[in-house]
Amino acid sequence: MFRMIVFATCLTLTAIPVVNGVEHWTRFRGEDGNSVARDNANLPTRWNTTENVRWAIDLPGWGWSCPIVWGDKVFLTTVVSDEQNLAPSKGLYLGQGVRDPGKGIHHWLVYCFDLNTGQEIWKREAHTGAPQIPRHPKSTYAAETATTDGERLYVLFGDVGLYCYDLDGEMLWSRDIEPRKTFMDYGAAASPVVHDGQVFVVYDNLEKSWIASFDAKTGKELWKQNRNETHSWATPLVWQNEQRTEIVVPGKKFNRSYSLAGDLLWEFDGQMSNLVIPSPMSAHGMCYIASGYVGDSHRPTFAIKPGASGNITPEGDYTDSEFIEWYQGTSSSYNPSQTIYGDYLYTLYDQGFLTCHDARTGEQVYGKKRFSPSGSFTASPFAYNGYLFCLSEDGLTYVIKAGEDFEIVARNELDELCIACPAVVGDKVLIRTASKLYCLSEGSKLDSAMAAQLKPRRSSTPSNDIWAAATAGDNAAIKRFLDGGVAVNAKQGRGGATPLRNAILHNHPDSARLLMKRGADVTLSGPDGNTPLHLAAFFGDESLVKRLMEKGANAKTENSKGETALDIVSKEWDSQLESTYQNVGRSLNRKFDLRRLQKVRPQIASFMEKSASSARDDSEASR
Repeated sequence: MFRMIVFATCLTLTAIPVVNGVEHWTRFRGEDGNSVARDNANLPTRWNTTENVRWAIDLPGWGWSCPIVWGDKVFLTTVVSDEQNLAPSKGLYLGQGVRDPGKGIHHWLVYCFDLNTGQEIWKREAHTGAPQIPRHPKSTYAAETATTDGERLYVLFGDVGLYCYDLDGEMLWSRDIEPRKTFMDYGAAASPVVHDGQVFVVYDNLEKSWIASFDAKTGKELWKQNRNETHSWATPLVWQNEQRTEIVVPGKKFNRSYSLAGDLLWEFDGQMSNLVIPSPMSAHGMCYIASGYVGDSHRPTFAIKPGASGNITPEGDYTDSEFIEWYQGTSSSYNPSQTIYGDYLYTLYDQGFLTCHDARTGEQVYGKKRFSPSGSFTASPFAYNGYLFCLSEDGLTYVIKAGEDFEIVARNELDELCIACPAVVGDKVLIRTASKLYCLSEGSKLDSAMAAQLKPRRSSTPSNDIWAAATAGDNAAIKRFLDGGVAVNAKQGRGGATPLRNAILHNHPDSARLLMKRGADVTLSGPDGNTPLHLAAFFGDESLVKRLMEKGANAKTENSKGETALDIVSKEWDSQLESTYQNVGRSLNRKFDLRRLQKVRPQIASFMEKSASSARDDSEASR
């Protein structure tokens, strides 16, 4: 029987720093990297764009860095361009999307706002110039969250530099960072952390990865270690355990821990997923490390005990290691970091599922609960007052009762793209959306004068991106683009994906029909050689297959593997094919009904064969 949570006891142990009775939120996901706040009766469980909103302000430019708080000051970063560029947009891109450097001169900005009023206290421009690296279509040039020790503010723009200010905005020192090529142009994203006079920065990339320590007062480099890593973006954890303080950094090849002097303490091969994004956290005397790329079958979570030394990779099972308390092989998410609240570890999956495990033992409390059928998630969960909060990319926050039983108690809409993790201090929740910063507090209502000054919210579908509209199934946006002169067969970036292909890939048949009605070429293939008919057949959409063939799609056209749409749908059903559907479903944020597919595939194959035979008969009759 699993332990019941006694929140009043457990949450008094939450590592929220308190100085002179004032709470602070000093880094990405809070002091211990766990996004758990102290209980407060005036923290809200319900809100929208006006209700329980103490204040809201417009933010210029673009950034997914999270707000941090010291005392009555809120710090945030953004990047503004002199020219219009493609806006970041939601979803899983799987290698698609334009990745050109932003046009025009950019301004890397640091803001300080008053926590109680939202008024700007100061603004500083850390860097000015043209971007030197491409930008992933979902990301921004302000991805890293700042950190503070209460004396100084440390701001990292990972592909530009590290900047230090006092809390009144005076620049104290800066360090340039040489930009490096990253996998799929994701850019830098790991946030800095500060501890005991040192600022720690990790920059894993495809060229020369490293971890370094800088003197917090002067910016002098204290030490630097090269890292044989390429595919990781996790923010490091300063793990203060019963034996020592260490810097824990996950990696695709090895999970590692360093001393405060930069010496390697321990490492192990966790066979991590292809992309390592979730950040480690500490609770119950242990450190938790995870990774879960959607296309990988191994998506592990490890609970590590203190005191390890050297290579602790076991020869057999992971739990054979005396320093790995428990291990789960398929219990991690892709983008969101996990949250430990009381005795329970919660995993929020990008596709809108939640699982719960006992944080001390790894035993499953409940399996995947789907609470958001269509929304996707990047921000990590946060918790307080006995509730877990899951913020979707659409700005919809699901409030879920913490504990053994899964229960949704509220859904709160901000109706705008959200990627950043919120900050929680005292009786206030700070949520950054695509264009705004909201301060939420129970019993507040947004002042009508302040509301009138706010600019319109930005659509989560960029105003110039028909491919994102097709991916999202946003028919109104598709019509607007086409009416505005965007080509219905426009190809996206080097991959050459068309809007029709994106609509079919992401299960929006109505959008596909709209595009065909507006003249989409049903014979165009993507980078893998698959035509829209290949995709519709594979996904078992019989109605769409018929419509595509009516429009001239050829069931005998071969893809880059030499397979026709008829070949794909005629394959014998077996465990390997089931596994293929499961892997594709994870990659595309789709859930397939395997029984239905097993039944409908022969029907689609039969239709294709009859159509091909009828076409041959018509051709012969016309001779």
